Amino acid sequence: MKKNILYILTITAVIFAIQACKTYYFRSNYKDANSLIHETKDLQTKPFLKAHLKNGDVCILKDSWKIDTTLNIVCGNGTQYDFNRKQIFQGSINIQIDSVAIFETNVKILNPEAGRITALSLMAGLDVVVGLICLTNPKACFGSCPTFYINENDNFHYADAEGFSNAISPSMEYYDIDALNHHSITNNIFSITMKNEALETHCVKDVKILAYPLDNEERVYQSPTNDFYLCENNYSLSLAKADEGDITTLLKNQDRQERFSLSDANNLSSKEEIYLTFDNVKSTDKLGLILNFRQTMMTTYFIYSAMGYMGDEVGDIFAKMETNKDTKDKLKNGIKKELGNIDIYTWSEQKNNWEFQNGFYETGPIAINRQFIPLQNIQSNSNIKIKLVLNKGLWRMDYASLTNIKKQVTPIEISPTTIFNKGKLDNTALGEINSPDKYLLSMPGSEYKFHFTLPSTNTDYELFLYSKGYYLEWMREHWIKDKDLLKLKQMVDNPKKYLREEAKNYKQYEATIEQEFWNSKIDTKTFSYYEN
Repeated sequence: MKKNILYILTITAVIFAIQACKTYYFRSNYKDANSLIHETKDLQTKPFLKAHLKNGDVCILKDSWKIDTTLNIVCGNGTQYDFNRKQIFQGSINIQIDSVAIFETNVKILNPEAGRITALSLMAGLDVVVGLICLTNPKACFGSCPTFYINENDNFHYADAEGFSNAISPSMEYYDIDALNHHSITNNIFSITMKNEALETHCVKDVKILAYPLDNEERVYQSPTNDFYLCENNYSLSLAKADEGDITTLLKNQDRQERFSLSDANNLSSKEEIYLTFDNVKSTDKLGLILNFRQTMMTTYFIYSAMGYMGDEVGDIFAKMETNKDTKDKLKNGIKKELGNIDIYTWSEQKNNWEFQNGFYETGPIAINRQFIPLQNIQSNSNIKIKLVLNKGLWRMDYASLTNIKKQVTPIEISPTTIFNKGKLDNTALGEINSPDKYLLSMPGSEYKFHFTLPSTNTDYELFLYSKGYYLEWMREHWIKDKDLLKLKQMVDNPKKYLREEAKNYKQYEATIEQEFWNSKIDTKTFSYYEN
C-alpha cells in the first residue's frame, strides 16, 4: 500500500507553455514533455489542454482543439500516454468528455458549450489577474469557495456565509449550511449575493434558503450534524478565561471582537484550553451551547502548501483523487484529523471531572459560523462550567452563550425565484441552479444576486443558506517552484511530524498572512473573468 501511495504522489501532471524564444515541441517521454513546457516565465505563450482520463491515460492537446457538443467530445492534435506514461499515440485525438476525470489548461475557456470542460478544469498560469501581494506571497492569496453577502456593498473583512469549503474537487462535492441569523421579512423577498473573489472555478449545484418562522424571543440554531432546534432564553457568559487571562469581554457579545491565539512555534498541533462559566442559569432542562467561530489562516496555508508541493504534478494527483477513494480520503483527512475540533466538555460535580459532549468544526476563515450543540447530563445547578479544548492558533471565536431547547424542527426549503448577474436578469443562471443535472459556473469576478420569495410578510424568520457544489483552485505559477512530493507525502501520511517541522515556516507568515489574504481579494465590481 505504501508503495502504491508513493507511486501516486510521484506521477507527473500539470502542463504549461514555454517561452516564446524557445522551441515548442513534445518529447516522447511524458516526464520530459512536462518539464519542458514548464521552463517558462510566460505561461501564456502556447496554449494546451490536458485530459486525465478515468482509465489512467493522459492526452495532451496543443495549440488548438474543438468541442463537439453533439458527440460530446473534444478533438485536436496531440499525444496520448498510457497509465505507465508511455506514449501510445500521436496525431488527431478524439476524447469523450465523459471519460475525463480532470482537465488542465492555461487559457481562458469562454465559449458557452465548454461548460462541462470548465467544470473539470484546473486552470494554470493565469496569475495576471491578481495583485502584487498575491504574486509575491501565493500562500496568502484570497480564496475559500463561494462567498455570500446579504449586503454586497460592504463586509470587506468577512462574509455572511461561505459555501462548501472542503469540496476542492468534483468527487468531494457536498452541501453546506450556514446560519444567516433572524430577519424580519416585510415584502416577502429575501436577497443574497454570491461572489467569486478568488482565483477559483466555482461549480454551484444548488443554492436555497432554509427558513423557520419565529415567535417572540424564539431562535433556531443549527448543530454540526445539520439538525435544527427551536430554542428560548439566552444565558450570557459570566466569565471566560484562557492562557492570556480574562477574555470575557471578547466572547460575551456578538460584536466581531474575536478571541484568537497565535500558533505554537514548535508544533502546529499544540492544544489550548478555554474555560467558560455561566451563572444564574434559570433552567438547566435541555440546555445547549451556542458558539460563533471561524478559522484563522492556518488551514488556508496548508491547502496552498499542498498545492505547491504537488507542483507540476497537480493534475495527476487530482485525477487520482477523482478515481481512487483511498487517495482522496488521505488528502482530505490527514491534517484535519490531527488538528481536531473545538471539543466541548462540561464539569460534573457528582463525578468531579470533565465530561466530553461534542465538538465543532467548520473549514474556512471568511464567514463566522453560528452553531449549537445540545448538552447532555447537565445537573440542576444554576452554575454551569464548560471547557473548550482546541488547536492553538487555528480558531477565532466571537461569542458563547447557553439556551434552552423547545423542540427539534425542520425549516422549509425555498429555491430562488430570480437571479441577477451583475445587475442584469439572468434566466440561464436560474435554470442552471434549479436544474438537478446542471451547474452554475462562477468564474473569478462573477457576482450573482439571488432573490427568494418567503411565505409571509411582516414575519420574523430564522434563515439559513444551503449551498451545494465544489470548486477548483487555479494553479499559481509561483506554486510550481515549491514542488516537494516527499513533503506532500509527509503531510498526508505523517501529519504529526509535518505539523512539528512546518511550525517555524508558518510562523514566518502568521503575523501578516491575514492582512495579505484580504488585500488580495478580487473586486467583483471592477473585474470580470470574461472581460479581462
